[in-house]
Amino acid sequence: MRLKGKIALVTGASRGIGHASCLALAEEGATIVGTARTKKDLDALVAEVKERGVEAKGIVCDATKGSDVAACVAETVSAFGRVDILVNNAGIGGYRPFLDWTEEDYDRIMATNAKSTWLFCKETIPHMLKAGGGNIVNLSSVAGLQGYPSEGIYCMSKFAQVALAQSLDREFYTKNIKVSLVCPGGVETHFAIGDGRTADGPNMKSFSRPEDVAEAVVLAVLPRERTRVVNVILRPMNEMT
Repeated sequence: MRLKGKIALVTGASRGIGHASCLALAEEGATIVGTARTKKDLDALVAEVKERGVEAKGIVCDATKGSDVAACVAETVSAFGRVDILVNNAGIGGYRPFLDWTEEDYDRIMATNAKSTWLFCKETIPHMLKAGGGNIVNLSSVAGLQGYPSEGIYCMSKFAQVALAQSLDREFYTKNIKVSLVCPGGVETHFAIGDGRTADGPNMKSFSRPEDVAEAVVLAVLPRERTRVVNVILRPMNEMT
């Protein structure tokens, strides 16, 4: 259990990659704090984590609201003393022709994907500095490394997560805060469906599994004295680079 004693805060924890990441971190001994908007899903997650013999807590939080995020981080620190690992996973997608998007779509996607990442980093980093270090993982995407047709706003939001991670890495690595990116291609989750994709669409069953991405999250945060993981890129076998 290579993360025994570590406190991990995971956003968007109720389903998909976030849920899988919570379980993978718990398997390594980390105490899990999962955040999402739906209490019922969080309760189920907490039960699954506790079955693995580690502590867990669910906190209902709207990751796009600064007051919610501040309260979530404060509650985590109050309960467990610190945050050692932050996984910024909360996000939504969209796959439609560029001219079909609205200003409301833009605000919703940018707030959920980019603003939430900034908010959680802003609230968590002071606690990591006080504790002498920590790990931050931004769940971005290959769509944060290059643009794709019909994904313009989503790509913008994911590029923003990449830029923030790179900036924070350069600013805080000398303070022992290691900032990593995990950038998957297509992943078979509820996230991949909607705004132009359906569950029975081409390639869906050939996408990576959430558990594959969760393994990369664990890889990024394992204790290393002399090394930090900067970027992990994953591609399903049916996607070219």
